[in-house]
Amino acid sequence: MERSIIIIGAGIAGLSAGCYLQMNGYRSQIFELHDKPGGLCTSWKRRGYTIDGCVHWLLGARPGIDFYRFWEELGAV
Repeated sequence: MERSIIIIGAGIAGLSAGCYLQMNGYRSQIFELHDKPGGLCTSWKRRGYTIDGCVHWLLGARPGIDFYRFWEELGAV
């Protein structure tokens, strides 16, 4: 019997959980309310400007920082 988990929310936590579950032999499905994944790490357009909501959330984006290994495992950097 295949192990399966449902994840509510396609923000960074939900997407990461789905990746790690699949890396460890689980089948995962992610459900998101909005029309695109990313949660707080998305951008949107307003009055001709692009608003980047991710900059303040992205940490550990350079080698040597502990959080960088996490991004490497997920293939994000």
